Amino acid sequence: MVRLRLKLRVIGLKKLSFTLLLAGLLVSSTAALAVRVNHLFEAQVPVAGRDAPARDAALADALREVLVRLTGSALALQSAAAADLLAKPGRFVEQYRYVDAGGSSLALWAQFDGVSLARELRQAGLPYWGEERPDVLVWLAVDDRGQRYLAGETEPRPVNDSLRRIGQHYGLPLTLPLMDLEDQRNAGFTDVWGNFFTRIQRASQRYRPQAIVTIRLERSSAGDWRAAWQLVDAGDQQTWRTHGDTIDQALAAGFGDTTQWLAQRYAVVATATGSRSLLVEDIGSLDDYARVSAYLAALSPVDQINVARVSGRSVEFSLVLSADEHNLRQLISLGRTLRQVDDPQAWRFRLQP
Repeated sequence: MVRLRLKLRVIGLKKLSFTLLLAGLLVSSTAALAVRVNHLFEAQVPVAGRDAPARDAALADALREVLVRLTGSALALQSAAAADLLAKPGRFVEQYRYVDAGGSSLALWAQFDGVSLARELRQAGLPYWGEERPDVLVWLAVDDRGQRYLAGETEPRPVNDSLRRIGQHYGLPLTLPLMDLEDQRNAGFTDVWGNFFTRIQRASQRYRPQAIVTIRLERSSAGDWRAAWQLVDAGDQQTWRTHGDTIDQALAAGFGDTTQWLAQRYAVVATATGSRSLLVEDIGSLDDYARVSAYLAALSPVDQINVARVSGRSVEFSLVLSADEHNLRQLISLGRTLRQVDDPQAWRFRLQP
């Protein structure tokens, strides 16, 4: 029996070390999470000019947008720790460039060091929301002074562009229904407007979302926009209202609230280092093993992973955590890689195909 010990560096932040009690070579494999959000650490913002003061001000604005994405809330930026980060944004910049924003407008694009930002947020006790995020299905019913419609993924409406911009701003993976014949049979404008959630939930099953947002968006006689929101995530429900002079303003305000609600569930606040054993069944190959190892190592609360025991098709992992184990359980339930076996309180999971 060959005893092989490997150490990998994951995302430049976590050290993954394990002992493999199997012969052969370890083949790398990327594990699929619910949604892996890219470009978390970059932003493009307006800039007044190419001089140093204008550049530094724009870098601070870009970092502010990234920090909202990483913490899940603009409220977190009111802390003294966040103010310290924003005071010297240049120390986190990996690269930046000026971009023609059309006409005489100029923008600055910047990419920041995600490893350093994650470390600083953890040390400051601020929440950190990594790349693994829930897929949010959006049912948006619009009443534009009598013109009524449900927003669909394939329909070229301005509101679709608004959702794409807002989703990118907050780091939220937003999905619109296709509104094909199947969707039209299962849910219509009146279902969303009347908040008949049972029908909406049934129509959502084909998309397998982790969260569902319904929005009733209406333009008033004065020309402003008012929206009524409902968020359902893991059985929890939140309702609220927003308004704005434009569609973008009304939607941005509501998705800011959506992000904050979801971050309360999924963002991680660093605590004292702890440990947790976790058993995974149905690991039948080295590829399966590599997939589970990479998946666990990429989860925000996990600092280190070791193998404690191998028995047949089951592997017991020993995890070193930088956050409460409750955060880890929530993130695992968010993904589609591992499924809980038997008792929901037991740390026993089965690898999914």
